[in-house]
Amino acid sequence: MPVWTAFVLVTCIWGSTPLAIQWSQAETSYQFAVTARMAIGAVLFLCMVPGMKRSPAPTKQVMLVSLIAGCSMFFSMFGVYWGARYVPSGLISVLFGLGPMVTGILGAAWLGEPFSRFKVIGSLLGVGGLAVFFLHGEKLGEHSPIGIAVLIVSVFIYATGNIAIKRWNDNVSPLWITAGSLWVAFPLFLTALLLSPTPWPTTIGSKSLGAILYLGLVANGLGFLGFYYLLSRVSAANATLVTLTAPAVALWIGTVLNHETIHGGLVLGTLLILGGLGLFQWESSWFAQRP
Repeated sequence: MPVWTAFVLVTCIWGSTPLAIQWSQAETSYQFAVTARMAIGAVLFLCMVPGMKRSPAPTKQVMLVSLIAGCSMFFSMFGVYWGARYVPSGLISVLFGLGPMVTGILGAAWLGEPFSRFKVIGSLLGVGGLAVFFLHGEKLGEHSPIGIAVLIVSVFIYATGNIAIKRWNDNVSPLWITAGSLWVAFPLFLTALLLSPTPWPTTIGSKSLGAILYLGLVANGLGFLGFYYLLSRVSAANATLVTLTAPAVALWIGTVLNHETIHGGLVLGTLLILGGLGLFQWESSWFAQRP
């Protein structure tokens, strides 16, 4: 597959995922929707095991990293599905674009990784974008500030999990990390669903069913595999360009397919966050070479 094809594919999948999350719970509870998605993903990767290369890391190491990734996925994804009820789908993708930025900040604090002045400026721009969202929250809906806050917490949980994986990962392949995280997260989601007083749906409409199948098969499977293919073919910086392109796609998809309104505050906040993320990830060589 050509690299540009994989890039466009992953951008479209990641850009459409937030709207699919909203549609998946349109005719059922958010707990059932996320549990069904994880069940499909867990079975999908279980079927892929015979074709997966054996991980070079020890079994205990794979189990530890899978446990960290699975718990991180459970808490962060739970917050995403809860917050998706009150936040436009395009904004979900924009907020999760902060993931690499938050990971970099935590990595500098916990792992001693370098944190240049350009990353500081990029982080401040991201914070400015969040401030704009909260200031214009009433235009997004009455409960949008709460949804935004929950999504930000989910981003921090996701970033913390990434740092922990990096700290204790010892040559565990990304494919095995993804599979292990799904196998750990699914029982947690199932337990939460069984303990929830919300009744199980007796019928699921075609809209929610199609969204659940799309998330379980395409987003969990093809999306991850496409991203790992990019990582194997291009630099990590070029591969993570998806975090900039996917939010833009998500905003337009939400506007066209879900009739979401794009107002000035949303545009300004999005530009601040994406601009900060771009500066954070790809420091300009022109500035870097200046004395």
